[in-house]
Amino acid sequence: MSLEVAHYLRHLATRCSRMSRDATDPVVSKELVIISVELVEKAQALEAEHALLHPGAGTGAPQSDIVCANGDDQA
Repeated sequence: MSLEVAHYLRHLATRCSRMSRDATDPVVSKELVIISVELVEKAQALEAEHALLHPGAGTGAPQSDIVCANGDDQA
């Protein structure tokens, strides 16, 4: 379960990052970047916890980029 949550958090982080580039208000843009960073950090913590609890098991979640299957990543 924790890996699915981590994957979802990374997906949200990607969306926030993309929205920050499109935001016209600099305060909103900065806040979206901060949220994105926090989401990635939480995802990393969940993945690390999973690795400790299940040694030898693959993470199953990509460590770098999220590819969205429902079209949210298209401009």
